[in-house]
Amino acid sequence: MKPRYAVALALLVSFVLLSPRIAAADAGVPLVAVFLPPLWLALAPIIVVEAFVNSRILSLPFRRTLLPATLGNIASTIVGIPLIWLFFATLEMLFFSTPEGLATAGAKVYAVTVQSPWLIPYEKDLRWMVPAALLFFSIPCFAVSVLVEAPINGFGLPTVARRAIWKATAKSNLASYLCLGAMIGGMLALQGTRLDSLYNFFSTISEWIVEIVVLLAKVM
Repeated sequence: MKPRYAVALALLVSFVLLSPRIAAADAGVPLVAVFLPPLWLALAPIIVVEAFVNSRILSLPFRRTLLPATLGNIASTIVGIPLIWLFFATLEMLFFSTPEGLATAGAKVYAVTVQSPWLIPYEKDLRWMVPAALLFFSIPCFAVSVLVEAPINGFGLPTVARRAIWKATAKSNLASYLCLGAMIGGMLALQGTRLDSLYNFFSTISEWIVEIVVLLAKVM
């Protein structure tokens, strides 16, 4: 990517992250700026939910499943999921960043799947595009969560069969993702009214993550 394009892209990133209303994001929406704040805010409740589900499925005391669930969620939420967004956003920026419009059903699907990491600024359609992109992007996020957390759960619960660990981790993540989806839905409904301070709290971190994508695209 040429330097002038990188500078222009950095300006677009700053504009998006400083904008309080998703529906007014003329420069597009890096999806990390939408899901990262509620994801980190909900970390403690997610840990409790997954530890509880694991304890019920594996017939273990809650105190035994709490520590592995805590370590696994810290690893997947703080590192794993942001990294998977970095990977897909970089791919999109390098190969799939050209706007294709929304004239056909196929183009609409393309806009919220292949281009989901960084949504193209179809301003009037962002209200349905953001939830659709989040729904699609939750699939790789879910996979990464299970891949990261299951080995940690297995290490913390060495007496439990590996197959049972993987099944329990998948089911507990499904439960936590459903809870997280409800939370994000509520935050999107209130976006721009009562939740600006929460998003502003994470804006520096989100901006840092997005800038990495800019740098990667620049060097590539």
